[in-house]
Amino acid sequence: MLLDALFRSEPLENPKNPITAEMAEDSGIVSAGAVVNPTTAMRLSAVYSCIYVLSSSLAQLPLHVLRKHDGKVIPAKDHPAFYLVHDEPNDWQTSYKWRETKQAHVLRWGNGYTRIVRSRRGEVTTLETCSPWETSLIETGGRYTYGIYQSDGSLSVSPDDMIHVRALGTSSKIGISPISQHAETLGMGLSSQQFANSFFAGNARPSGIVSVKSGLTTDTWSRLKEAWQKASAALRKEENKTLLLPAELDYKALTISPVDAQLLELLKLNRSQIAGIFNVPAHMINDLESATFSNISEQAIQFVRHTILPWIVNWEQEINRRLFTRAERMAGYYVRFNLAGLLRGTPKERAEFYHFGITDGWMSRNEARAFEDMNPIAGLDEMLVSVNAAKQIEASKTEDKPND
Repeated sequence: MLLDALFRSEPLENPKNPITAEMAEDSGIVSAGAVVNPTTAMRLSAVYSCIYVLSSSLAQLPLHVLRKHDGKVIPAKDHPAFYLVHDEPNDWQTSYKWRETKQAHVLRWGNGYTRIVRSRRGEVTTLETCSPWETSLIETGGRYTYGIYQSDGSLSVSPDDMIHVRALGTSSKIGISPISQHAETLGMGLSSQQFANSFFAGNARPSGIVSVKSGLTTDTWSRLKEAWQKASAALRKEENKTLLLPAELDYKALTISPVDAQLLELLKLNRSQIAGIFNVPAHMINDLESATFSNISEQAIQFVRHTILPWIVNWEQEINRRLFTRAERMAGYYVRFNLAGLLRGTPKERAEFYHFGITDGWMSRNEARAFEDMNPIAGLDEMLVSVNAAKQIEASKTEDKPND
């Protein structure tokens, strides 16, 4: 243990064999004429929206340290990690901002790193955020360690003291950036966005054609060109004015709809593809073209089950195996995200849920009040049973009685 503690703070020189080749570089990947990297990809509104939705959804969930003991689960407020994961992991971040930042790192770079700082007694004191572009996993003589390279020095960190949340990847040790994996799709979106900017700025195509009704000479062409430039300049200075042309000139404006040019369709398709990459329902990034009230409600449930829940399990298992020692895990300590906030229904749906729970006898009225953040009331801890259920219970007791 002493050697491990010393090893965690050992200065580290730049390694020759880092295994973070999947980390996005500043240069990025050139696709469809656009540079794609974690920074440029955020210029696409769909990418920004998806990363914000996923990061904020995970960060807003309450995160507690719990302990299972004697068949009961209680908040482990006596554990030093409870305050860190629930309120303030370090001096610069709240629990919300820590998790939001880490999840954004995972979605952009494929890896999110958090260094666990322990006291000499082994107790957790701080959870420090590490930037993915400053952190590498390296191998030295068959042994792995994390290297942190910052402007004020380098540091090696034992894997036991690094919470490493990973995106989907081909390696068991490093995640791959979704942005680098789908550089072609994002590059098409960035190029389409650049073309759209040029199109609406008037630079993608000429605004009109000037034709001459009679023959031209070199001298005539120079005079007509000068007259056209003066007329155009005067028109720009005085809006909503009529453009006067010499008699021998004829002007025909060129107008083309972006829809006819398939520009809007391309942008919509790319937005849909990006939502698919991050597994985010289209309506959650303000794509409401084919949304209805009924399918939005169903998609919200699917979002929790199939999008957020896998990330939560990823986070919980990684935190549990790094934050707690084996002895603490054996003693029943673990962290758990509370999904009740995302699954919380409308007032009518919650009322029906509580009604069935209370009348069927598996929830007390004070437990229902606790779910609504209401104080308990004396006399409401007694379980109620509906008349029909009571008759069934009484009938079962009668059947079980031995005959005289």
